[in-house]
Amino acid sequence: MSQRRRGVSGPWRRYALLGSLLPSLVVLILYAVAGETAPLAALEGQTLSWRLLARGPIEPGPEVVVVAVDDRSIAALGRWPIPRERLAETVEAIAADGARVIAIDLLVTEPQGGLPPAAVDTLREAQDRLGDTAPALASRIGALLAREAPDDRLAAAMAAAGNVVLGYAFVFDATESNVEDMPPDVGRSAYRITTARPGGHADIGMWPAGVLAPPPTLAGRAASTGHVTVKLDPDNVLRHEYPVIEYNGSYYPSLPIEAVRLYDGLAPDRTAVRFGEVVAIGQRLVPTDWRTRVVINASGPPGTFETHSLIDVLDGRLPEGTFADRIVLLGSTVTGGGDTFSTAFSPMLPGVEHWSTVIDNILQGRTLIRGGWTLIADVLAILVCGALATILGRVGPLPVSGALVAGLLVAWGFTTWFALSEANLWLNASLPAAAIVLSFLWVAGLRTFGERRRRRSAERQRANLARYFPPRLVARLAEADRPFAIDRTQYAAILFIDIVQSTRLVQGLPPAEAMALLRAFHRRVEQAVFAHDGTLNQFLGDGAFACFGVPDPGPHDALNALRCARALAADIAAWNRARLSAGEPEVRIGIGLHYGPVLMGDIGGTRQFQFTVTGDTVNVASRLEALTRDHDATLVASDALVEAAQAVAGPEAAEGFTPLPVQQLRGRERSVGVWAWRLADDATPAATLGP
Repeated sequence: MSQRRRGVSGPWRRYALLGSLLPSLVVLILYAVAGETAPLAALEGQTLSWRLLARGPIEPGPEVVVVAVDDRSIAALGRWPIPRERLAETVEAIAADGARVIAIDLLVTEPQGGLPPAAVDTLREAQDRLGDTAPALASRIGALLAREAPDDRLAAAMAAAGNVVLGYAFVFDATESNVEDMPPDVGRSAYRITTARPGGHADIGMWPAGVLAPPPTLAGRAASTGHVTVKLDPDNVLRHEYPVIEYNGSYYPSLPIEAVRLYDGLAPDRTAVRFGEVVAIGQRLVPTDWRTRVVINASGPPGTFETHSLIDVLDGRLPEGTFADRIVLLGSTVTGGGDTFSTAFSPMLPGVEHWSTVIDNILQGRTLIRGGWTLIADVLAILVCGALATILGRVGPLPVSGALVAGLLVAWGFTTWFALSEANLWLNASLPAAAIVLSFLWVAGLRTFGERRRRRSAERQRANLARYFPPRLVARLAEADRPFAIDRTQYAAILFIDIVQSTRLVQGLPPAEAMALLRAFHRRVEQAVFAHDGTLNQFLGDGAFACFGVPDPGPHDALNALRCARALAADIAAWNRARLSAGEPEVRIGIGLHYGPVLMGDIGGTRQFQFTVTGDTVNVASRLEALTRDHDATLVASDALVEAAQAVAGPEAAEGFTPLPVQQLRGRERSVGVWAWRLADDATPAATLGP
């Protein structure tokens, strides 16, 4: 079968080529216009979570350690939030152990008052009077007086440590803000250097209306401040960190950025922002997406980072050097008392572990890369995946092509997983997959439509072939490009039939009635020939030419031709009885039969041809049909045909036939032995004359 017949032909071939581009173009438009909208962002974010889960947790670096205000600490301290003086003691203990940076992820937004002034005066007077007479009581009064200004105690601890980053938050409802404007002690951490990329902008996608700032007493004594504001993805999963947030025309860093800056011992002017591309912390380059967000490479479930209870720090239970030269994140993991977020590995990751993950990502250089050339990679992936799906969709039957396209989907999923695991690349998985599916559906639809067209065409071809060939040969011929590849010679039985005195028969009939007569005659010829495994070569006006044993010869060919002729004569006789009863003239026929070698093949030009058989056997059969007039016979068959029929069916094959003298046929040197048969001499019913 030709390639054109297997594929989509004609205009549908052009549509199939268009189909390799159209679905991909639709997906590209979605990528450009709606890629960040909630439905598509949530879908793509979910594929990222699946890839992270398939990759599994990763071991964080040794630089980050967590001190957690956990349930044990609250049980021991007896209150939440913890007293400022205990927080100050914790800072002092961590600093004393050699921590390089202390990042406090606890919002201390309101001053914590001490004792009333009158009570302070009374206690101091009592302490002075007791003097050395009651030292134990004087000591207890002194401890009570130490709680007079807990914020001062915490401020002093932070100042002494000199490496504390204090967290604050932006709010999006102005009524929630605890200050009218950004306090100077918090604002001093703003970026000094910001640059918009050429043709770019600083649209970060977060527009705060106010600030939850720590009291000036605390903010002024911290080494720096950093925001701890988060924004969830449309599916309520935390995947991005905002290293830059704009507020009132200035840009402020997050707590992780400032923690890393202090860890590296850099001045504030050593951090810089190139919007939509990167945040620079000295020599460290932190890639961002087009909205200047850091894409978080989730490390694992809760407990991935080394974590110690705050009460163990206060009670001195930790080995010396636990915090030496490390970044210590001080935050809450209290059940119901701290912020938690949904991530790829957990529906409830404590906020302090989230910030630990971000800091570790920056220090280890494994934040996920999404932006810049990865956008180009996404576009190419959509186009290439769509084209491959179109190609594979045309390979083999639809189940096979569907399996190949499913394999392509798996291959693309593996590619995105490998890129994430080995190179920290977030390649878009969902939209190239959509291009694969849509391209395949397009091609499958075209193929289905084409198959239906070809099926209808094949049915028409079969119907046309059925007019000339027996049913058992129609399927074979319909599936071939040409009936026969080469000409060949073989033995066959040839039958010629003609209406005797047809001119007189149709004389005076209207053209429509004459045509109806011929059609009724041809229909009977067709039925008889096909009923006996013959091939109807062609109709010859008021006659017909049929072959038996074409294209596949067999031992019964001569017998089939003989039986076909007798059955046809009986059918015409029955038709004549109906015509005579209707007052119409009878139709007389003559049939000539011969058996011998014929040349079989196609004849015609380069654009139109037809199958036929030629040779002396055909000419002899035609001459024998003409002899029926001379001998007043219905059938005239050659010795060769009768002998071939008797070789299969015995003498009964020639029952009713009368041998005639050897005949000299016109245009032929050699004479032919012939047999004649008249319908009146045959008593066999037509119904029993089949093969």
